[in-house]
Amino acid sequence: MKKVLGLAVLMMVMLMSVAGLAVSDYVDVPVYLNVPEFVRLSVDSSSPDSQFDLVFNPATPANPSDTVKLLAEANVSYNVNHSVTPVTGYSSWANKLQIAIDTSVSGFGGAGNVVFDVTATLDVLGNLNLGSLTTNTKIADVTFTITSL
Repeated sequence: MKKVLGLAVLMMVMLMSVAGLAVSDYVDVPVYLNVPEFVRLSVDSSSPDSQFDLVFNPATPANPSDTVKLLAEANVSYNVNHSVTPVTGYSSWANKLQIAIDTSVSGFGGAGNVVFDVTATLDVLGNLNLGSLTTNTKIADVTFTITSL
């Protein structure tokens, strides 16, 4: 028993000696992150047809309007603008388009994901002198642009 106990003590002393001889070193590796400004604008999947369909109904005359939902994604503050490009031969109608961007939605203009409405309205009642158009006549393209601030 004394031999076993002595042998155990000797092994512990040797283990401590070896542990004391262990060499270690370390190195710090820095981590850098580069996330550039990011803005993206698309038609939201909840928007039924992804286009403005303006239909004037003479039976219940009112200025036609339609709304499309857009999705803004950004990691910076941003602004959204629009421009209207008339189709050749329809500039008289296209110039009457009124585009409204709903900036009152919570989070609009800041970093994050936001779905917001854009609405096109055409003053048909005030411009009856421009004549009639056949169904599904394309008069313009509206381009929405998102820009970081």
